[in-house]
Amino acid sequence: MKDIEIIGYEELLDSCVQQLDDEKLSSWLKERHQHGNLSKTFFINFGLIGRKIPRKGVSLDPDLEARLQHINPGFDPTKWTLDDLSRLSLMLSLSSKVSKEFIGTLLAAADMREQVIVFRSIPYLPNAGDFVLLAIDGIRTNMVDVFDAIALDNTYAFDYFPDDAWNQMVLKAIFMERPIYRILGVDERRSHKLASILFDFVHERWSAGRLVTPELWRLVRGHLNPAIFADLRKVALGDNELAAQTAIKAMEESGYQDAIQWLQLEKLSSTYSWEEIGKRIIERK
Repeated sequence: MKDIEIIGYEELLDSCVQQLDDEKLSSWLKERHQHGNLSKTFFINFGLIGRKIPRKGVSLDPDLEARLQHINPGFDPTKWTLDDLSRLSLMLSLSSKVSKEFIGTLLAAADMREQVIVFRSIPYLPNAGDFVLLAIDGIRTNMVDVFDAIALDNTYAFDYFPDDAWNQMVLKAIFMERPIYRILGVDERRSHKLASILFDFVHERWSAGRLVTPELWRLVRGHLNPAIFADLRKVALGDNELAAQTAIKAMEESGYQDAIQWLQLEKLSSTYSWEEIGKRIIERK
């Protein structure tokens, strides 16, 4: 289990309260965190916070922001609103004895936005490892926003998912055409098994006359074989310039001598970083 820094709910709650202009609303929010370990009270308060606390941008103390980013490098305060952080503080106020049960029950009845907030919040909970099965179940969703909350800009899957669940998430992200460069840990968790899964996926798509996202080739580095090498040569010499760049870059970083020698013979080299490639793919959609 990952050893994470603990953010106290009081600290986050104080930050939220300071950003409220209404003293009565500030007092109300503080009161929501009392007796929160009663299930009925927690569910009611979670819903009320979403209706009463303004959905506006937040300003965090630099130290608090840095600590949240230490827990989850994908934390970006510009993507959180005041009601989001208030709900996170409420979840942080739960004791570890009840939080797994309460949050699981909450997810079963939550609307899309509530699910998004919960899955984005899980990495910051002191017992984050208790929610692995809930998050794995969450990636089966057809709701893009909910899937993104787990898969993108969130270190949780990298830290806690077993290999099969990780591979399932990455494959679904590719199928849904989500930005792979925003999956934290995507390079570190490359594997032979994932490369084999992606090879089969590519050939299924090609057989059906469909394209695959060029970012996919990022994930086969270090696991090339003659068949994958043949695919990369085909893409590198194809008409799609961006796809060709990804294939070339994958071969450059593959450690596969046949691929490196072939690039030298063809006098091919890559131009973009993987992040630039991902952003260019989004721009062209």
